[in-house]
Amino acid sequence: MPASLSHVLQELARQIDSSQNLIARVKDLGITRIQVEIVTELAFLRIFIAWENFLEESFIRYSVGAESPSGYRPNRLIEPGNMGHALELISSGREYTKWNSACEVISRAEAYFRDGEPFKNAIQGATTDLNDMNTIRNRIAHKSPISKGKFNDFVRRKLGYGRRGMTPGRFLLTPLNSLSADTFLDYYVNIIRTTGRIIVP
Repeated sequence: MPASLSHVLQELARQIDSSQNLIARVKDLGITRIQVEIVTELAFLRIFIAWENFLEESFIRYSVGAESPSGYRPNRLIEPGNMGHALELISSGREYTKWNSACEVISRAEAYFRDGEPFKNAIQGATTDLNDMNTIRNRIAHKSPISKGKFNDFVRRKLGYGRRGMTPGRFLLTPLNSLSADTFLDYYVNIIRTTGRIIVP
């Protein structure tokens, strides 16, 4: 029997919790704002990687017949014999499989599960936010003019104006609005948690 899906969801929550706790502790150390921003960027990368791992692990387990803690089991269109076989099919000979693109995950789900569920509706509902998170992730991981330009366009769209010297870490620590104590990081973490619970109910 494949490893439990409850473990996959718990691991996502554990990675998120430890990353958020790290940011909270760093803020109490009295270090510079730039240093806090750098740690925030690294913590966000860890969260986003945990999300990608969650998608891959849940996808593989569902494809070999595992069921969620609530007893949900999707209708499979392809039935690999084991998780190794499932991974081979999903990778299609590529060195690695991309899980950071909402569109690609939906297309893959439609090929493996009837109506693409449980991935399609959950990810479609969060596509804009997941794509925005990927833009932030790319700006942290890549210093190219393309990733910088896309990030600056994203910041203007979210804040209504451009801000000179805006870093991913500074953006993530920015409050959603003047009436909220929640930051953009809090918002995106909530999107990941909620979408994960829909995929693995």
